[in-house]
Amino acid sequence: MIYENYEIGDIVSVDIYKYPDGSEGNYHCFVIMLITDHEITAVPIEYFGFIISSNIQKSNDVNVNYPYNEPIIPNSTNGLFKKSHVKCDELVSLNPRNIIMKLGNVSSTQYEKFMELYEQSSKN
Repeated sequence: MIYENYEIGDIVSVDIYKYPDGSEGNYHCFVIMLITDHEITAVPIEYFGFIISSNIQKSNDVNVNYPYNEPIIPNSTNGLFKKSHVKCDELVSLNPRNIIMKLGNVSSTQYEKFMELYEQSSKN
C-alpha cells in the first residue's frame, strides 16, 4: 500500500490515533509536528501531531486553564471550517494508514508558536 507523504505543518484528518498513555481516539484533525523514520524496525514513517479542537471554550484566549492551546482561524490555506485551537501540550502518535486526507497547512510562524508552547508545557 502506498501512503501519501505529509510534511511538518500539514493539517490532516485522522480516523484513529493513540495518545501518549496508549489510549485510542477517533476522528480528529491534527497539525503534523514531527516525522520519524523507524527503518530498523521495518515500520514506515510515523507522524506526531497536535490535536485541533473546535471547542473554543477550552482555548487560551477564553480560559486561563488551558494556557498551551493556541487559537487558529479558518482560512483557505489551513482548510478548517470553524474557529478552533491547537492543543500544544501533548504530541499524539499518528499512523500514516489512519490519515484520511490533508486539509491544508499552517504558516511557519504558527508552527513556531505551536512548538514554543509545547516546549513551555514540557518545562512545567
